[in-house]
Amino acid sequence: MSRGSVGLLALLALSFACGGGTEAGRRRGASTTGAGGGSSGSGSGGFGATASGGAATGGAGTSEPAQLTTDCAEPALGSPNLRLLTRGELVNTLSDVFPELAGQWSDSLPASALSNLGFDNNASTTAGVQLADGILQTAQAVAAAVVAALPTFLPCSTTAPDRACAEQFVTTYGRRLFRRVPTAEERERYLAFFDSALGRFGFEPAMKWVTVGLIQSPNAVYRREIGTDAGDGTRRLSELELATALAYTYTGSTPSDELLTTAESGALGDPVVLAEGLLGTERGNQALQRFFEGYVGFSNAAAIQRPNIPEFSNVSADMVQETRAFIDQVVFQGGGGVTELLTAPSTNPSQALAAYYGLATPAADYAPVARSNGVGILAQGSFLATHANADASSPTKRGLFPFLRLLCQVKPEPPPNVPQISAPEPGVRTTRQRYEEVHGQIGSPCATCHRAFDPIGFAFEHFDEGGRYRADENGLPIDAAAAVTDLDGNVLFSFDGQEDFVTKLSEIPLVHQCFSAYMAAYAFGSAEACLGSNNVAELEAGAIGIARAFAELAEAPHFSRRTAE
Repeated sequence: MSRGSVGLLALLALSFACGGGTEAGRRRGASTTGAGGGSSGSGSGGFGATASGGAATGGAGTSEPAQLTTDCAEPALGSPNLRLLTRGELVNTLSDVFPELAGQWSDSLPASALSNLGFDNNASTTAGVQLADGILQTAQAVAAAVVAALPTFLPCSTTAPDRACAEQFVTTYGRRLFRRVPTAEERERYLAFFDSALGRFGFEPAMKWVTVGLIQSPNAVYRREIGTDAGDGTRRLSELELATALAYTYTGSTPSDELLTTAESGALGDPVVLAEGLLGTERGNQALQRFFEGYVGFSNAAAIQRPNIPEFSNVSADMVQETRAFIDQVVFQGGGGVTELLTAPSTNPSQALAAYYGLATPAADYAPVARSNGVGILAQGSFLATHANADASSPTKRGLFPFLRLLCQVKPEPPPNVPQISAPEPGVRTTRQRYEEVHGQIGSPCATCHRAFDPIGFAFEHFDEGGRYRADENGLPIDAAAAVTDLDGNVLFSFDGQEDFVTKLSEIPLVHQCFSAYMAAYAFGSAEACLGSNNVAELEAGAIGIARAFAELAEAPHFSRRTAE
């Protein structure tokens, strides 16, 4: 069988998977473009209850979520679906299914497309030609490594390389890849393929292509979250579907054999206890870190340049690790909530990065040190540098982040013929003055929109485009005082500087509701309204931290049930 024909069969199989199952599954799988499923919510005046996401960077095959809803009376149920594994989830899955092959294969998978919320696990994404080809090449790489060490995986291959031996492999590894025992019909289909290949090519080539077929199966590359009719107008996920959802949500990989066995026995138990246990693993830490990477976008710091700061390139990668260590310190070790995330007075730089910032030297790389200026995640160099221009800070970019992702507001569409901000004028005019000249003038086409988020960005003007604190801007005094207003110009609170801003921001209930909505959108891969609103009040009150709130999404109605259609 040629590579091209196998790839075509793979693509057809994947397309069929999206159209198979229930009618609801067919409808969800068929959508590849356009607005995502879910309610857009209803505004409530002032800072409303809906939000657009960040910059849209998704591609073909994604269904872009449009808005998030924060005014939730009660948790909602979303649609049944088949969820395509992300690139990272598929790589993790293959690594965990075949741990003996560590370092013996490499993947050829394209990056997963981002939704306009910044996450790569959109539940309505479907497979296209590029992904199907990448899965084929990756499956071939894994299968070649399996065959090279076949006695390790299939001891009977050395004594009785026959159909019965092949069936052992299909049963064992089919279960691991499908997250359930293959049906008799499925086993027979793979064994019929084995019989055909055995007579033409021999045992090892036959086993290679059986392995390729298992890895390419839609049962392996999609997560089934469809359930069965519960008799009450909803669909209830099976124990195996729940085990799969728990594993991928809280570790980014396939369920362990132990978790699968527990699910097969029908004794999963308390989903929150299971979720907390999974989050306590290294993979669990990485799963929640991936939420923050998509939410804040801080990992981009390692790839940017700051031409006016030569030393930036020496520490930009350290900034990414600093933020990961900071999140681990605040969220995992400290059990902190949104308030702590925004206002923690310490950070976790490398020793080189501490010198760059002008902070005290940590006891070891990424150990905590007290900050002398700024607090929380919005004072991290990775945030400040990625939300800036190459040659200057950007009040617009820095102001938009809290506006969109902490206050859940809709980004207005820019008018035509937007005037350009003038180039930096060191020692002549400050960045704030340049922005106010264009965005703040009464009658300016930009003023109506920018007055809602540019002033927020002024809070960060004591930090340059490389994330360093500055007492002045090239000898000119910095004015970091402003007010947070809604789009109608009503003042919500005034502030002076970054610390004052985030401290007051953390006291607004909407901030906690908005953060919770983003976390649920990440966990469920969907912007459908109110799917994860079961613990917002606890998070807002500080009764639980972010890690616990994330774990408690496992008891949200949507985690175990779906709408009938």
